[in-house]
Amino acid sequence: MKKIVLILASAFCLSAVAVQAQDPAQEPSKDSTSIQPSQPAQPAQPDQPSYLKDMVKIQATEIPDGLKATLQRDQFKGWESGSVYKNQTGDVYIVEINDAVENRTKAYRFDASGKPIKE
Repeated sequence: MKKIVLILASAFCLSAVAVQAQDPAQEPSKDSTSIQPSQPAQPAQPDQPSYLKDMVKIQATEIPDGLKATLQRDQFKGWESGSVYKNQTGDVYIVEINDAVENRTKAYRFDASGKPIKE
């Protein structure tokens, strides 16, 4: 009888230890079945519009002459204080101009020769 009581008491203690070892409040659990991405996700840039994806900001000295000539038109007045971006191959340019009258930013797409690109 003593052996049975001793076995039951030992089983109870072991089960209590096992339950405590699985308590999620003590340590955050790691799910071994979840799939981890092979590359870390790129942090989102909430202030960058989607049309600037894969674009690089450039200085005014890097703007092609054909595009500079186009930007001299009255329609693009104020481009000097805006931002100019180009894609990796340098065949698409985006010019952002801050319009103080309408209180918004306007974006225009051009090719390297300064010809507007229609969507």
